[in-house]
Amino acid sequence: MNEQIDISLIIPVYNVEKYLKRTLESVENQTFKNFEVIIVNDGSTDKSLEIIQEFVNKNNNFILVNQENSGVGAARNAGIKISRGIYIAFLDSDDFLEPNYLEKLYSAAIKTGSDIVCCNFYFYFESTKLKVYCPINTIPGVYSGEKALKKITSCIGTFAFLWNKIFKRKLFVNHKIEFYNMYFEDSATAPQLFFYANIVTFIPDVLYNYVMRDTSILHTMNARKINDFMKSLGIMRNFYEKKGIYKKYKRRMKGYAGRLNFIISYDLFMMHFKSANFKGLINNIKAIRKSIKHFMSDNYVPNPKENCPEPMYPVKDPGCDDNNKNKKSK
Repeated sequence: MNEQIDISLIIPVYNVEKYLKRTLESVENQTFKNFEVIIVNDGSTDKSLEIIQEFVNKNNNFILVNQENSGVGAARNAGIKISRGIYIAFLDSDDFLEPNYLEKLYSAAIKTGSDIVCCNFYFYFESTKLKVYCPINTIPGVYSGEKALKKITSCIGTFAFLWNKIFKRKLFVNHKIEFYNMYFEDSATAPQLFFYANIVTFIPDVLYNYVMRDTSILHTMNARKINDFMKSLGIMRNFYEKKGIYKKYKRRMKGYAGRLNFIISYDLFMMHFKSANFKGLINNIKAIRKSIKHFMSDNYVPNPKENCPEPMYPVKDPGCDDNNKNKKSK
């Protein structure tokens, strides 16, 4: 058990029996061999646990962790806590890997001495089995942590996804970085990891398959998810203020906030449209604008005791129109 592990691959699992076998088979088929797989069963109530146990029984490097349902952030934290790899990678339990995913990322990390390595990915449409290459990654090369942080701050050339990257484990351990108990926890956490990185490498290889299905987070947006998306912006602002770098990245953050406003407004409209209930839509649109404006205001002062700020004007589910009646500006 004291043998050095190069990579710890962490997979949170919750009720994905339909996709899990394909996911774990893609892990079994990796050309890279010196890695451990930490599968965190987050209180699944379907047959996911049985499938996990089957793979654990036949693979010595597969480790099962059981926990009560606590969310994907808590599941990732549980995996990091027991991980032994020099690097950490993350895999969503309905996605799947190209066979050389770990080998390519690790080889680039060792060659360049990188703290983070990012690859390209496919969108895989479950209904049609169609793979679509998503050429949105930055120009391949080796970047300073500061330059890479600029890219992820503005969300241009790289994104806060966890699953198309490997991270040095010490980024989490040395700086006590944990995932938040929320949706879009990657958007809140990834900038912190990039801040502490010295070298970040982008490789052109397309190594990850992101599965597009009707029940994914992005296809089932609701008020809680939209509020968490806005909260991730507040977490980023708080962190940058704490580290004294907000002024340096202010223009990029404002650009990102503008795009976030557009994306969330679209998600909000679709939420009301799918529910066939437009009551409260106008107030929700105003709430998004006002909450984002609050987080990006030059007068915004983070509460030093609050690392995870809630939106000042939270979105409500369709049918509610009292969004802002009980909210006052601070």
